[in-house]
Amino acid sequence: MYTHPDIQGWMSNEELQWLYDAARERKRIVEIGCWKGRSTHALLSGCNGVVYAVDHFRGNPSEIDGAHEEAKTTDIYEIFEKNVGVFSNLFVIRKDSIEAAKHFRNNSLDMVFIDGEHTKEAFKEDFETWLPKCSGLFCGHDASMEGPNWYLNEYKIKHITKGSIWILCRE
Repeated sequence: MYTHPDIQGWMSNEELQWLYDAARERKRIVEIGCWKGRSTHALLSGCNGVVYAVDHFRGNPSEIDGAHEEAKTTDIYEIFEKNVGVFSNLFVIRKDSIEAAKHFRNNSLDMVFIDGEHTKEAFKEDFETWLPKCSGLFCGHDASMEGPNWYLNEYKIKHITKGSIWILCRE
């Protein structure tokens, strides 16, 4: 059973447990969008390999006047480091998602977890950029938010959900 510290974020305890369990079977994971490290902690705790945390830590432009407003006045990366910086399997890439993807070969990752910007355009770009990089579990958070909900349904992407986590069904 995964026990998490009190890190601010929007993921439920059940979703954190699912991430932890999924990470236990993987060696190379990328998480896109880390905020303060709530979900990153679960991935790092479960994974025996490396977890690449991809985030610019400035908050999403579409959420900067809402959920990510704190990023205007606070160093989110500093908080992230305090929350998960002790993990030896953490590798931080402080870039936007599309730039970070250039560092990975196709089929080089066991798991990709997308929780970046949730607009239609941003989610589509993340999905299409990272899918070829992943040979294993391809999933993400906030299935009902604008971008993920629109893209997964518009393009008839076969997937299942666990809470607000969407999981690509590969055949």
